[in-house]
Amino acid sequence: MKKIIYLGLCMVLSGCFQGSLDLSEPEFPKLWTARDGETVKQVEVKELEKWWLGFNDPVLNKLVDLVLEQSPDRLTAEAKIKEARGLRHTAISALLPQIGASGSSGRQDTGLDSPGSVDSFYEAGFDASFEIDVFGRNRKNYTASDARLKSAEAAYHNVSLSLIAETIRTYIDYRSAQNQYRIATKNLKSQEKTLGLIQDLNKMGSAPRLDVERTENLVNTTRASLPEYKRLSENAKLRLSVLTGALPETLAPILTPDAEIPGADIGPVLMAPAKALTLRPDIRAAAENLKENTALSESATAEFFPSFSLSGFYGISDGGLVTNANVWNVALGAAVSLLDFGRIEGRIDAARAREMQAYQQYRKTVLSAVTEVETALNDYAYINERRISLQKAFENADQALALSQSLYKEGEISFLDVLDAQRNANNAESAVVSARAAQAESLTRLYKSLGVY
Repeated sequence: MKKIIYLGLCMVLSGCFQGSLDLSEPEFPKLWTARDGETVKQVEVKELEKWWLGFNDPVLNKLVDLVLEQSPDRLTAEAKIKEARGLRHTAISALLPQIGASGSSGRQDTGLDSPGSVDSFYEAGFDASFEIDVFGRNRKNYTASDARLKSAEAAYHNVSLSLIAETIRTYIDYRSAQNQYRIATKNLKSQEKTLGLIQDLNKMGSAPRLDVERTENLVNTTRASLPEYKRLSENAKLRLSVLTGALPETLAPILTPDAEIPGADIGPVLMAPAKALTLRPDIRAAAENLKENTALSESATAEFFPSFSLSGFYGISDGGLVTNANVWNVALGAAVSLLDFGRIEGRIDAARAREMQAYQQYRKTVLSAVTEVETALNDYAYINERRISLQKAFENADQALALSQSLYKEGEISFLDVLDAQRNANNAESAVVSARAAQAESLTRLYKSLGVY
């Protein structure tokens, strides 16, 4: 009869102990495809490490070094790793015996009405206790804490990668504003020279007042753009200060020389999709988060089973009827919840729900990563095509300006045609700068999406 009851209890418990959910691994694409279904050159990971060096910009390299050395966000993420490591040590201790020392001394009345009826006594020794992890609850808690540590490490790498990419984008914004300011200043000088000539012609009666007003309008419009470019460059410099953890005056000597926008002609080269996506810090963090919640789900399920503990004491005792005697004891304990009104079931349901949430978040992270890489590939291809066309358009506009100035001197066209040609050339040159900045930023987004630095 006892065997039947025991077997029945085991069947009930085993029915409750179903383990984690049956979750499938998300699928990865076999190849990356760029625009129009073109495949992309694939390389090994080591060929993409420190990819920003391909911009060939020493100032940019220095800024990235500062970010990796002293960024507050990066140092905060590093501290979180230490926190997770401490919590893992706590989980490890639950798998090991707990050993302590104890001692006591005192005096007691034996109750005898005679001299010497008050005795002194003392006891000292070591005690130990150990939870026998039969059903793996503590091991699963350790697995969860280990996954939490790895998730913190992945988050640290994600912060580092994001900081590098944001620093590069901000630096591109800074150089773009500088270049726009330089071009606008150059155009302003040319326009002011033209304005002086038109004003002289107007005084001599050779040019109408309308030409003067139109030229002044162009000059003032160009002059008005200068403060905006200054504002953009100063704001970018301040953002770089926050990213690098350096004061603005510390960055000033590094950023002072004007320079071109970092070149982005190195072209996209990627790793195989499965390898690239498993390297992404956010995917690694999501995977470890799923592993943590799976372990916690299994740990919660193990609460259905009895817990066993082993404890013991060894020491010496002296006093009363005992003199310098060795004392010891060993005890085996067991505990099981028989009636908790659904508390354990509720914990298991909640743990499995969190496991499912972590799994869906993991799937979403993988899908988002695939989309991010493919989008970055498309962006780079189309932005590069646009930059090439804008460069040709600027060359055409510049030639048209020179031709219009020559025709105006010969009296074949009006001054309005010259102003239009000048305005078109200025706008085209500015558009080229913006396109070069957009191309560099798109390449930065692409390499960030690979999770390598």
